[in-house]
Amino acid sequence: MAVVRVGSSMGMKALLGEAFLVSFPALILCLLLDFFAGAFLGRFFDKIMNEYPIILIILPGLMDLRGNIYGSLASRFTTMLHVGEMKPALKDENVTKNIFIYLLISLIPVMILWLVGVIKVRDPSIAVSVLLIIMVSTIFAGVLLGYSAALATIVPFKKEIDPDAVAAPIITSVADLITIPLLVGFMLLYERKVGVFYSFLTLGLVFVLFLAKFSKIGRRERRIFMEVLGVVGALALLSSISGVLLENYSELIYTSIIFSVMYPAVLDTTGNLGSITGTKTSTRIHLGEIKKVFNWQIFMEILVYTLVGFIIGFLANLIAIGVVKLTLGQKVGLIKPFIFLYPLLVFMAMWIAYFLAIIFDRIGLDPDNATVPTITTLADIFSTLFTVGIAHLIV
Repeated sequence: MAVVRVGSSMGMKALLGEAFLVSFPALILCLLLDFFAGAFLGRFFDKIMNEYPIILIILPGLMDLRGNIYGSLASRFTTMLHVGEMKPALKDENVTKNIFIYLLISLIPVMILWLVGVIKVRDPSIAVSVLLIIMVSTIFAGVLLGYSAALATIVPFKKEIDPDAVAAPIITSVADLITIPLLVGFMLLYERKVGVFYSFLTLGLVFVLFLAKFSKIGRRERRIFMEVLGVVGALALLSSISGVLLENYSELIYTSIIFSVMYPAVLDTTGNLGSITGTKTSTRIHLGEIKKVFNWQIFMEILVYTLVGFIIGFLANLIAIGVVKLTLGQKVGLIKPFIFLYPLLVFMAMWIAYFLAIIFDRIGLDPDNATVPTITTLADIFSTLFTVGIAHLIV
């Protein structure tokens, strides 16, 4: 089987082919998944806003961190496949070992987000229940996302498709797809069948112990754990900015209607496009293909993906119109400021991702561990600010 490589001298025809034949279908799939999550959020937005405001503060960071952590895992898998350290099979020991490490990593930042939410809302009556809800949802989401990250890299690699072009968008969108339904599902389960809720919590903890038994953790894995944990722990505090913004402007977003449904898609697509650039750059760094900081190949690549972002943004607006009508029974239209300004947001996000990968490599951090988490966190903050700004224009 030919090894899929990230070519640093890819021609325009090949670049357009990759962007529109490989990444674009993956991004469309991600967009559809995002709107499933968005419809769910729109349906329960009022309940969360009024009864569980801590969750509203946690939600952007929770979606972000899961995309961060498991996007980073996907980036690690793609690099391991490219350099021959991992076989393209789920039974490879690196799969179980890394899923266990990243599952543990995902549990710790949740506590930071929860603490920020408790401090901000200052309602101790719901603090413990929210903690239990997010803990059990994190465990089940982690298992699903870990194996999704493995499949999203192994399957394209076997088909001689560059997994860097599809894996990060798929994982971040699957993270959004399952985060909101699992969170709301366990929230409702806690309210109505608390005994069943605790059974799921016990089952999740047992599975974590099962993974621990079959994972051989060495010095390299401990280094990965500490490095990724340090990055996502710091980013958990940073991502809380998005949650505070969402909680502060929740009435505005809820009033605009369309953004209560489109919010996950805006955040996710921006992070996805940034992640594509970040994972590609990380792989190029490991393969020794980055010879100078700036070149026209990178510039043209980002321009092509900005065009992809424009099309995705337009489609997102169209889909949101239908979702709002079907789920909320209200009529909304195209948001011209969003359609024309959104490409500038993704253009900026991709350049930031590119330079982040180079900077992390220069300061001694593995860009596979740090780039995707950082760009998706920053993308969430910028996207939340962007959403609030556009909502101000249309309300």
